[in-house]
Amino acid sequence: MFELADNQQSPPTFDYLPARVRRGIKNMSKPASALRWSRAAKAAPLCFIFVLVLTTSSHAQPAATGSLTGRVFDPNGAVVPGAQVTATQTATNLKRETTTNNEGLYVLAGLPPGEYELRIQANGFATKTSSSPILLQVGQSKTVDGTLELGSMSGVVDLVGEIPLIDANTSAVDGVISKREVESLPLNGRNFLELALLIPGNSPAPNFDPTKTNTVVISSAGQLGRGGNVTIDGADDNDDVVGGAVQNISQEAVQEFQFATNRFSAQLGRSGSSVVNIVTKSGGNDFHGGGSFYFRSKSLQGLPATFDRTLNQTPPFDREQYAVAVGGPIKQNKAWFFGSFEYRNQNGAALVGTRNPATRSINRGFATAPLHDTFTTDRLDWQPAAKDHIYGRYSLEREDDIAPSSLIRAIGSASERQASRNTTHSFLVNYTRVLNSRAVNSLSFSLSRFANVIEPVTPGPQLTFPSIQDGASFRVPQGTKQRRIQFSDTLTLVRSNHTLNFGGEIQRVRGDFDLRVFQQGRIEFIEDFPDFDRNGDGKVDDNDLLFAVTLRSDHPTQPLLIPDASNTYIAGFVQDDWRVRPQLTLNLGLRYELDTDVKNISRTNQLNPIILPFLHGTRGKDKNNFGPRAGFNYSSKDGRMSIHGGYGIYYDRITLEIQSLERGLDGRALPIDVRAGNVFFIPPQFLFDPVNGKFPPAAPTLANPFSGFLLPGAGAGGINIIDNGMQNPMVQQTNLGIQRQFGHDYVLRADYLHNFGTHFIIGRAIGQIFNPVVGGPDVVKNLESSVKTRYDGLLLSFEKRFSHRSQFRASYTLSKAFNYANDDQIPFSNGPIDPNNLKLEYGPTPNDQRHRFTFSGVFEIPYGIRLAPIVTIASGVPMDIMVPDGSQRIPQLQRNAGGRLFHNAGELNTAIKQINAAGGFGGQPLPLVSDSARFNDSFSSFDLRLSRLFKIGERVRIEPIAEVFNLFNVTNVLGVSNVNYSGFSNVLVRDSNDSTSTGFLKSSSFGRPVTTAGGVFGSGGPRAFQLAARITF
Repeated sequence: MFELADNQQSPPTFDYLPARVRRGIKNMSKPASALRWSRAAKAAPLCFIFVLVLTTSSHAQPAATGSLTGRVFDPNGAVVPGAQVTATQTATNLKRETTTNNEGLYVLAGLPPGEYELRIQANGFATKTSSSPILLQVGQSKTVDGTLELGSMSGVVDLVGEIPLIDANTSAVDGVISKREVESLPLNGRNFLELALLIPGNSPAPNFDPTKTNTVVISSAGQLGRGGNVTIDGADDNDDVVGGAVQNISQEAVQEFQFATNRFSAQLGRSGSSVVNIVTKSGGNDFHGGGSFYFRSKSLQGLPATFDRTLNQTPPFDREQYAVAVGGPIKQNKAWFFGSFEYRNQNGAALVGTRNPATRSINRGFATAPLHDTFTTDRLDWQPAAKDHIYGRYSLEREDDIAPSSLIRAIGSASERQASRNTTHSFLVNYTRVLNSRAVNSLSFSLSRFANVIEPVTPGPQLTFPSIQDGASFRVPQGTKQRRIQFSDTLTLVRSNHTLNFGGEIQRVRGDFDLRVFQQGRIEFIEDFPDFDRNGDGKVDDNDLLFAVTLRSDHPTQPLLIPDASNTYIAGFVQDDWRVRPQLTLNLGLRYELDTDVKNISRTNQLNPIILPFLHGTRGKDKNNFGPRAGFNYSSKDGRMSIHGGYGIYYDRITLEIQSLERGLDGRALPIDVRAGNVFFIPPQFLFDPVNGKFPPAAPTLANPFSGFLLPGAGAGGINIIDNGMQNPMVQQTNLGIQRQFGHDYVLRADYLHNFGTHFIIGRAIGQIFNPVVGGPDVVKNLESSVKTRYDGLLLSFEKRFSHRSQFRASYTLSKAFNYANDDQIPFSNGPIDPNNLKLEYGPTPNDQRHRFTFSGVFEIPYGIRLAPIVTIASGVPMDIMVPDGSQRIPQLQRNAGGRLFHNAGELNTAIKQINAAGGFGGQPLPLVSDSARFNDSFSSFDLRLSRLFKIGERVRIEPIAEVFNLFNVTNVLGVSNVNYSGFSNVLVRDSNDSTSTGFLKSSSFGRPVTTAGGVFGSGGPRAFQLAARITF
């Protein structure tokens, strides 16, 4: 039964709420004698109405704040009710007050992250004030108990020493990257999100996004990163068009960020994997700021191990990054400002391949990849009254770059690059009102706009060879726009031993697509190099190459425009953190989420009539997205150990790209001419016969590739339809863990996670229909929620908080991740081997790392020298094993079998021999691989920053910095694409296409390293040095 403290203050009026809701909340505020469970049951629907009426934020203010809680005792250990507890933020002098209830409990919720002075006072007792600031971090609840002494004298004590380091309040699996770590650890490229990889359960993910090639994608708990939820000061920073984050901000503007890996509360949502809460810096009563300069050049850089040094080519590279930030008071204790600016100028290089017909090999070299990136973040904070806090923030990012296009092969050529421009604006205003000592309301409003334009570097068709992707990507030119408006609100109430949070949000997102796909066309070759003079011109060149089909838009000058791909997202939640006993807290929550139009509901009357027989039932909103969440945290009496665990249901968002597939690939909007390649003009048995394998006069060649006869109804991807029963992907998350504090500064944590995902999206061919637009049968592909994911992981961490001039964090993850496709939503990859048996697609995810260990720290040694290392060691990822023309994986093998089902070349060759004995693939035996073939590579990197502080006067510090990345120059082979993330050649390309040659049954190129981690100059790449200087005041 709910019980309220006798010293409860007058409840708030809630004048801004509807009358019925006010009456429901008023009933909740009555004395315990007047409140019965029957009445609480009646009030429950009102609470839910409250959530829906406000349409308020689950992740606005709570995501960007923290809380202080604890109990106050007298010298005999009895609780002290009515004690006044005051927390004062040291930077701004912002104060928050409350009183303890009958159980001696206090809660100060919705506090901005930062350092606080805590003061406890009660009649008849000496006042206690912390002598050292209490650090409160984003998304965290800090427990600070106090014991008062009899007397009237005030005393200053070190309450910090009494604060346990373990989390005794929540069951979430998360971690916080502190301000010190953001500022001190070495980062190759200064993207602070890479520090999330220091938290167990996280790993790098392949890049799925063709619009943001320089983005950092984090895989959390086995997912591929598309559905992670990123917020900045509580405002949504997600790309609802294709997934991932939209905007990056300067490292100078980041105060800290929380990475909730799993089992987060009902206050957080929009993700079936993880939530990232980024908090920007704000001004204070003292002027502070700084500037920095980072410099790298090719003279400080090694070369990738896969680079052919016989070419005598030196990659062009230099990078300069400039950053400044300043903050301070507009009016002491009332208003503050903060601003930051950063510019990155990079003349980089991309590793590319070049076909060498003379040696019949793929040479690896470099192509220029410049990058110009500008960030600015500005923030104003205002406290018009003691109970009011208002802040606003504006952020801008403008990025211009040239980078490789999305690849379906292990490497691309120099022409397979694209020029991109991304521009993002975001604006946020937040108003927090302290209604009374036990009620806080936070209201937020945000706007954002993202625009992307991509052009090919070299226009032309895409040339897809088995081993390399040449020409220009068929996906470009293209452009997308996204506009978002977001309202959010959260009300926090403290009632007896309950901390209640009610809230929700509403977002309106509009996307616009300008797709010029297939305008230049695409050619599918079945060999890397010609074997003989097929066209009879007396020479052997690319006009003698065999290709299967060509694909090109039937309207090559007409773009595919998809305007107003829109959706409204509505969410509401109620969360109760119930301190049942001093040592036991229950985290009970319910979250509801609704998307109105991700399934293209508003345009069902515009669907192509010919596909209506394939749609079953009625298309409607997915209205049953209720996410109950329950957890517990039981701590020892001394607060130095806790056991936590729980279960929850979480929903992933569906990106608007799904809507664009149904609207764009509807059999009418984007008609594709699929024409026969020259293989159709030669009898199959003579394709590689020098005598009988000549091209007849009508056969197309590379000089006129689109002249073959039409293949009616073949289509590029068929007709895509959204299944009427499509649902938001759902993940059931379960965790059990333990934390133990050692000494004053060390914490060991272990968590076991089990995640089971259902309703994940896959594209599956369900039939054919005559399409008059293409003049023949067209495949109908159903986009449906019919596949699953699974993740099991053991997460270990050992941390030392900053004390005695040092801190460190060590993490280890042992895990397995499985799913049904190499992409978690968009079915662009090769479809299922058997669309009627999806179980054949079950296999490890392309980024499945079984073991991952990281260590980072900041150590201040004598003479003012600071050392900051990051050590990363990880096992290899799996890879698919593709048939000789690269069109699909070997159907008899599971997806991503390399490195999992097979660990060496001998095991694979044994399986290939068995397949050949049963008939091979397509009636042809498959080639065997060389004994040295590999499937993956382990990862090892040691990054180090060395710096020294020099003081000038009382406030100014200058810090020269030297950084080295991959100190021991370890070769780390890794890819970029989710189609082949291993970095090794995964196509069984024959040494010879002549069936009478011994090379017909050999694939010497399979299993050779192609690309290294981080590309040419990124994280995990060859050893590189960076010089920098930083000044702060």
